[in-house]
Amino acid sequence: MDWRDVVIVVLAGVLGMLGGVFGPVGILAGVVVGAALGARWASRSDRIAALERRVAELEGDDDA
Repeated sequence: MDWRDVVIVVLAGVLGMLGGVFGPVGILAGVVVGAALGARWASRSDRIAALERRVAELEGDDDA
């Protein structure tokens, strides 16, 4: 578990609390939406980091 997972949990919790204004269904919807948004962000962040590492690796191969 890394820091991105913590962000997902916190985002789901915050949106769940905000959804609580609309009752139990709002809490559930807020948690689901928060987790989905957080997971999408974390996935994109991981892909970008992997791409940057790969580009740096390929650029390093050109220097050799």
